[in-house]
Amino acid sequence: MRKLYLRDHSTDLHGTTVVRDDQGRSCYLLAGKWGMHHDVLSLYAINGELLAEVKQLSLGLLPKFGLYEHRHRVGTVGKSFGFVRQVVYIRGLNWIIVGSPLSNRYRVFGAGKLVFALKPVQFSGSYCHELRVTRQEDEPLAILVASVLDHWARGGQFDVNKVQFKNRSLSDSFGMGYRLK
Repeated sequence: MRKLYLRDHSTDLHGTTVVRDDQGRSCYLLAGKWGMHHDVLSLYAINGELLAEVKQLSLGLLPKFGLYEHRHRVGTVGKSFGFVRQVVYIRGLNWIIVGSPLSNRYRVFGAGKLVFALKPVQFSGSYCHELRVTRQEDEPLAILVASVLDHWARGGQFDVNKVQFKNRSLSDSFGMGYRLK
């Protein structure tokens, strides 16, 4: 199982993010942008070869994204409703994403086996995502799916570091709530 580290793509002013392994070696380049219909994130090998892309197919509350490998569409992923816990199915790849947008921790399964896991970590003094990918041939699509999940988690919503759960009395209508720090 190989570990890859992906910095938050939205904070890079140059539009390109370097994906590194646990030794700090550059493995992939992620380039592109989000936000508009037909926007694309492309993943390149360090030698410049295009490996995979994710294209935004629709906008709105439940946007859809197409996953492409070697310029052929291999899957479609769409956002589902879920605040504390999400389960998302990736059509075409037959992968199931299980995780939480609040903690930004996810596990992705295919054929009953773990494809990759994603969690936020400190790496080289900055915040990034650690991907633990089971098979190396799944790395390009895993990186793109992780980018989509991060995009959804940030999508104009709460900063995870500023959300704090608090207990409420049972007399409240919800029993559990959150507040911004």
